Amino acid sequence: MKVKSFLALLLCSIMFTANVQAATPTPKPTSKATPTKKDTVSPTTKNSIKPASTKKVSTSKATKKPVKKKKKKVKKTATPIPSPSPIWPPVGFTSNKGIYAKIPNGKELLGLISAQKRLAADVVKCESNACGAVIVAADYSCKWWEIKSTVSGTDLNEPNKKVLLGTLRTTYGSLSPNTYANILLISEEPLFLPQTVDPVTQLPSPATPRAGIVVGNISATCHKSATDEKVPTNIYTPVKK
Repeated sequence: MKVKSFLALLLCSIMFTANVQAATPTPKPTSKATPTKKDTVSPTTKNSIKPASTKKVSTSKATKKPVKKKKKKVKKTATPIPSPSPIWPPVGFTSNKGIYAKIPNGKELLGLISAQKRLAADVVKCESNACGAVIVAADYSCKWWEIKSTVSGTDLNEPNKKVLLGTLRTTYGSLSPNTYANILLISEEPLFLPQTVDPVTQLPSPATPRAGIVVGNISATCHKSATDEKVPTNIYTPVKK
């Protein structure tokens, strides 16, 4: 089973620029034939912005002031945007007095298994035994959870009829409010018929799957008081034949 997960990070930066314009008026003409020793122009404008470099104009020689280099502004590292909180109350769940439960579909089941290594290890047991799964949550704190379910299969004598094979009681630990828990329901009901030996080759015959084995009738209970029993557990009780 494989799973996919993703996380996105957004960084933004804005740059502002200002345009500066300076006008140099034309010197007024004089009636004298001989120009003065020095004729300078110093224009001033109201609410103006002083540019980075200025230029003086004279009749004799033009000089330039050294241009000061602007220091580069170091951008601060952007703060990562936190992941959004899970939607609450849960969507697509069955609810009852602040308790929520949902049977995961195939894609959701793959996701919850890969997200938790312990669940991935438990899935190995489900390769040979009947298993189910449930996602639970509550508006308030739960000291422990109790999930009851049944295991049924196809009647060998009547293919269209289901028969009860056993009952399963699963327990889970404490859970904070508005928090999800993915719980696997693992029974001891085998998914395959007992293996036989080929009388000719004396080799084990291929495993034969049993028809219609399912875990259903799932109900979840949130307990507000602590328990003395060991949790988590999966206790399967087969029907006596």
